[in-house]
Amino acid sequence: MDKNCLIVIPARYNSQRFPGKVLAKIRGKAVLQWCHEAAVKSGLGPVLIATEDRRVLEFAKSIGADAVMTSARCVSGTDRVYEASKGSKKKFIINFQGDEPFMRAETLLAAFKQMRAGFDIGTACAPIMDKTDIANPNCVKVAMNRDGRALYFSRSPIPFHHPLSGLKKSPWYKHCGFYIYKRSSLERFVRLKPSPLELLERLEQLRALECGMTIGVASVKILGPAIDTPADLKAAEKFIKNGN
Repeated sequence: MDKNCLIVIPARYNSQRFPGKVLAKIRGKAVLQWCHEAAVKSGLGPVLIATEDRRVLEFAKSIGADAVMTSARCVSGTDRVYEASKGSKKKFIINFQGDEPFMRAETLLAAFKQMRAGFDIGTACAPIMDKTDIANPNCVKVAMNRDGRALYFSRSPIPFHHPLSGLKKSPWYKHCGFYIYKRSSLERFVRLKPSPLELLERLEQLRALECGMTIGVASVKILGPAIDTPADLKAAEKFIKNGN
């Protein structure tokens, strides 16, 4: 498998919902360090942390990570990834978001393989096991066709499970917020203006779908909790305690 990839971790300090979350601790280790270690473990390519804040830059250096300062004007994590990747000639760019501390190497590899099967962008999902996640707007849901092509992403429970459908065991799927781009796909994406559905749901991947780009979704068994709010730190501790 050609692994000509650059992994970029966009690590914005000034998150609206949880400022400083990338430096928040889980079991004594910063969220960003968990992410960096997982990215390195995947073996898909060099790892670069991209931030707009000196505190994050200094922390990255303290753990021996490569890091760069990017513009505070970057609207999204993908914009930050694009800016950081300009000096690289790698064919594939991975947006490994800085709030996914429990990413598994096999999840990244499965998404990379899915993207190489003919999609513009690759990502992953897993069946939702915790029923509280179904109505949680911070848990993004995805609906796909049988080939794993994303049809829609939403903060609402999709697809709706009609009581007369006869498919009572059909699961909802949780999206894992990372993206693997062909370089040409990333360049196309950042040239597009934010789309109506993207702005409505505050989900940048909807920009790609609205503009006709394809997203291939690899289905895996389990995803760990992302860190969106302070309460997610407790969920992370529980996830570790349960042996995941």
